[in-house]
Amino acid sequence: MADYTVTVTGAVPAENGTIFTAVVYYDGESFYSYVVEEPDVSRDDVPTASILEKPCWFTSIWRSKSGRIFVPDDDGKVHAGSGSDWTESQVSPDPLTTVWGFGDDSVYVGGSDGVVYHWDGAQWSAISRPLGDTIQCFGGVSSNDLYVAGEGALFWHYDGREWTQVPLPTNAILVGLLALSSTDVLVSGSDGALFRGSGLEWSDVSQSGRDFYEMAFFRKTIYIAGGGQGVFTFDGLTVSNVKDSFPVYNLSANKKYMALAGGNSAIRFDGTDWFGPDYT
Repeated sequence: MADYTVTVTGAVPAENGTIFTAVVYYDGESFYSYVVEEPDVSRDDVPTASILEKPCWFTSIWRSKSGRIFVPDDDGKVHAGSGSDWTESQVSPDPLTTVWGFGDDSVYVGGSDGVVYHWDGAQWSAISRPLGDTIQCFGGVSSNDLYVAGEGALFWHYDGREWTQVPLPTNAILVGLLALSSTDVLVSGSDGALFRGSGLEWSDVSQSGRDFYEMAFFRKTIYIAGGGQGVFTFDGLTVSNVKDSFPVYNLSANKKYMALAGGNSAIRFDGTDWFGPDYT
């Protein structure tokens, strides 16, 4: 068997405890990616299923409440569907890095060209000019109150008509956005960058000594992915490490479960127990 490396680039939970993971295998020459359905990660006797396979790098994954999954790749395409029913759309000429949305008819992707692309339920279209460097994340409470962040402290707000650049006192790579309400939004990134606010008013609540990645709000608690340091909680003033036995770069949550991804593993957390597969 050829040597290969494995990277889990995202995991999203369903209300019934199933998690869907984006897994990339690299043999030194080429990539091959899967979307894997894990019905019950707490049991070893429950079979898993690969529901999508492509010879590319799946860079992110997002799942709507109805169960439709959106997966961007490094060829600028977006794969959308569920089960065995999938469509493929060429959205950008450049690699896409992130996907996020409000529902089946309002999904956003972005990547290395710095352009925001929107799915309206029928087609993809560019809704911004190039905003700067590579886009890494989206967040907001509605399509008229959307934030986008990325490399080189890229940070913009969209009101449904116009884009407004939000200046922050940092040069960090911003990779996490979490909108708790229209007036309470957090953005996180490298070198412990952490800002909280809305519009053009932001407070610096950064935490030095670590890098931050994606965030999630689960069971009235803010969780922040800490890369190789695991996962942290944030109480509004300081962060506390709650699990450091596996790397965490991606977080996604619903009311019952949080899914975490990083390295070669995906984890499901129900508020008490951590379960998940290794893809080696």
